Amino acid sequence: MKITDIKVIVASPGRNFVTVKIYTDQGLTGVGDATVNGRELAVVSYLQDHVIPLLVGKDAHRLEDIWQYLY
Repeated sequence: MKITDIKVIVASPGRNFVTVKIYTDQGLTGVGDATVNGRELAVVSYLQDHVIPLLVGKDAHRLEDIWQYLY
């Protein structure tokens, strides 16, 4: 199951939240939180410019490998 796309969502219900929605080639999706209070736009830029290009095409089942790769 490969990651095909990741969308960044910024919402502001009282304070800013950065959420990512991950899409796979098998139609499954997942969500995650990427909020750093007071630095939301920096987080969005980092995700879009650096993290998302690295993750698209990776096997979504290999969570530990993805963690170690990004760490």
